[in-house]
Amino acid sequence: MTEDSLKTGLKKSLKRKDRVYQKLKELTESLNLTDIDGNTTIGFEASFIGRLVGVSRNNTSKELNRLLKEGKVLKIKGKPVLYLDRVYAESKWNLKIVNPVIESCQAFRRILINTKNKGREITENNAQGGSSISYAETNQKSEKIIKISQENKSTSDNKNNNSISCGSVLDSIIGANESLKTQIEQAKAAILYPPNGLHTLIVGPTGVGKTTFAEAMYRYAVEMKKMPPGAPFVVFNCADYAENPQLLMSQLFGHVKGAFTGADREKRGLVDSADGGILFLDEVHRLPPEGQEMMFLLMDKGIYRRLGESENTRKVRVLIIAATTEEPETAMLYTFLRRIPVVIRLPGLQERTLQERMTLICRFFQEESARIKAPVRVSKEVIKAFMLYDCPGNIGQLKSDIQLICARAFLDYMTFKKDIVEVKLSQLSQRVREGFFKIGDKREELIKNFNLSDSGDVIFDGQDTDLNNFQKILFLDEYKTHEDFYGLIQTTWRKYAAEGLSDRQIREKVDNQIKDYFDGFFSKIKPKDPDIDREVLSKVVSSQVSEAVEETLEEVCNEFGENFNRNVIYGIALHVGTLMERLRMGTVISHPDKENVESEHKKEYEMAKKIKKRLEERLHISIPDDEVAYLAMFLYALKAGKSQGNIGVLVIAHGHAAASTMAQVANTLLGVDHAHALDMPLDEKVEVILNKAIEEVRKIDRGKGVLILVDMGSLVTFSQIITEKTGIPTRVVEMVSTPMVIEATRKALMPDMDIDTLVEDVKSLSPYIGKNQNPQDTTHVNEYGGRFFQGILVDILGKTLTFLNPQKACSALNDVLEKILADFGKKIDDDIIIKFLFHCSCMVERLIKGEPLLYSHLEELKKARNNVFAVLRKHFELIEEIFGISIPDAELAYVVEMFDTHFDTLAVKT
Repeated sequence: MTEDSLKTGLKKSLKRKDRVYQKLKELTESLNLTDIDGNTTIGFEASFIGRLVGVSRNNTSKELNRLLKEGKVLKIKGKPVLYLDRVYAESKWNLKIVNPVIESCQAFRRILINTKNKGREITENNAQGGSSISYAETNQKSEKIIKISQENKSTSDNKNNNSISCGSVLDSIIGANESLKTQIEQAKAAILYPPNGLHTLIVGPTGVGKTTFAEAMYRYAVEMKKMPPGAPFVVFNCADYAENPQLLMSQLFGHVKGAFTGADREKRGLVDSADGGILFLDEVHRLPPEGQEMMFLLMDKGIYRRLGESENTRKVRVLIIAATTEEPETAMLYTFLRRIPVVIRLPGLQERTLQERMTLICRFFQEESARIKAPVRVSKEVIKAFMLYDCPGNIGQLKSDIQLICARAFLDYMTFKKDIVEVKLSQLSQRVREGFFKIGDKREELIKNFNLSDSGDVIFDGQDTDLNNFQKILFLDEYKTHEDFYGLIQTTWRKYAAEGLSDRQIREKVDNQIKDYFDGFFSKIKPKDPDIDREVLSKVVSSQVSEAVEETLEEVCNEFGENFNRNVIYGIALHVGTLMERLRMGTVISHPDKENVESEHKKEYEMAKKIKKRLEERLHISIPDDEVAYLAMFLYALKAGKSQGNIGVLVIAHGHAAASTMAQVANTLLGVDHAHALDMPLDEKVEVILNKAIEEVRKIDRGKGVLILVDMGSLVTFSQIITEKTGIPTRVVEMVSTPMVIEATRKALMPDMDIDTLVEDVKSLSPYIGKNQNPQDTTHVNEYGGRFFQGILVDILGKTLTFLNPQKACSALNDVLEKILADFGKKIDDDIIIKFLFHCSCMVERLIKGEPLLYSHLEELKKARNNVFAVLRKHFELIEEIFGISIPDAELAYVVEMFDTHFDTLAVKT
């Protein structure tokens, strides 16, 4: 064995964490610190390390944080977060670092400089880094002069690709790579344009961050050495002086003695104060026409006159950045606008991505935690509310609403001497409560991309400035786009493997997830023709990829006797586009179950191998072998859409409407019309019902058989007779209940489900299913006491509720129902569980929104059922406390009516 092959083998055998650490050690040892007094930034990003070792940024970051806990690495906070090998750093640079988490690049550089100059040990516990900004307030409320200190000037001119810089201040703005990408490019161009930059107008509604953006442009100018570190940034709000043009002119340009009544001495203006820097004119549309005219000369020639001067001119070098909430063309002089070449339009909060909104929310909670110097625990329901509510005041309003809820939580923290500030749903302002029902179209995206479904909380400690740490908690697989099927599969596989599901069950879920994705995506496009045409396809992927995929699929399908429509071509083209992007990024692609995919989907696997080979030839790329397994899964999932129909479900039960009620509940909750029913009156002859069942089975069979769910008696023998008479495969499960019908219907709709597997799955859902009367045809259920369907109810509630956590609501309401029925001396019934949970969950959301229902004969009902109302009030106190609501008697009246349909509440003794 050669030395190289030995090294390769060793690398493959190393655990992921060890590979990450080994690469970080190599990178740290490669650093040259001869110029630590300069601007060189020291450290390496997780994404950079991950690319070198073939691990995703998310997983690399996880391993680095594990290494941090083990004391092996140094973590340098900032944007981005950087890492170093601690052992090498301490030994090579003679450091003794107690706290491995360092506040900033600048703080770490100071440690190195002090160690180099003084030759002594430095203990770094609480070095305060970041940009040190001094505010020199003038005597006017509308003016502010900002300077960045020399000590903390930017390090963005570092061009070393291996030693990753902290990034420019513009690049660190939330949304810089998404909704603000164009605006950031405009801002950079405006600052860097020779010789002194371009005057800029920032347009956007109130609260979008125009002032913050202008300040970031100023910082960027200093970072890029277009302005000296001490250059001024002067802020002037034109609205404060809009009613007094003379005073406004004086504030901006200054005045000479005697220029107007009361001008008893000469005064310099803000234009003079901004010399060598930036003058930011906020609400510039409030600048009167004469004021705009006076700015012409300044912007054209760099000269101006103070108020009262007629001949003398003064020269300055000032870059003008203006901001307005109005449409410039209608609110400002054309001659003024003509002198501003760059117009940057900032989007409102509703135009920003949900990813950006989530990051903003995390940042604001983190800032509040730092301000009050205490950890803040926020329920995910609160985060969901802030994600969904209508926020017309944009980022500014979002920040103030978060400050308000934190203030309310802080009051509880101080009053009750708590250890942590707890932010709960009940503390939301009425404005937020009223607003989060207005953005229903965002709800589906929220569910798909963010981990807000469980009842956990998020803790902000005010210390960790790395918002990526919160993204790992709140974002599902780093907020991957829907087209990134790899993340979809890998995340699903890991999740269900951790839950102990078998490989077969996991593959079933993955196959259906892929099919659901395609079904949902195609339904949104809705082209005029059944097939998606080339024009639509070309808007999503390059023509090179789409043509290569189309030609390849046509050849391979002809060889294997398959026939795919253009939807399949579209799906594979999307997938190949994502694949090529991952290959360009150097991301390693591996499939968690390649061998089983190859053995279980042989035809699709062979097709995928051919597709791989021909795409490599046409697109001149090298596709990993594991990609064949992914392609095979996609082909299988897509083919399932045009395969034969689903297993039929027929419910037969004794009594009036017994079977039809269960089937109706299942169909309603699942949003389908798949469960069929036959009600058997008690006086009906068995032969009559059998004949009806035979006809019904013939009607609903789609080629995969029919599962018959029955309650008891002679109905359990129907399966064998029906199969003999019709030739249609049937199976029977006894002791039917509503939850069983729901689950059987849901699984019967799965594309690759067979009838025997369906019977086994239903059987495995409850330990109360007994032995078969006929092993081939019948499954008996002696008692149905399990609660396996609670997970199903939570899933369905999640699609119904706007923001309420379905798991939390189900758990709390289930406790309340058990206590109520215990007081009534009644047993829990499956039907009442479903009705109670759905009705009361929606009731809680209505009350949070402030829209309670009215009840026409409330006083009469209260008088007749006073004892029942008393029980409900007592136990619903738990719901009121958890969700911060007050439940009126009118709402309780509907709950009383619900119980009345199941038992006589008049006869209840409490």
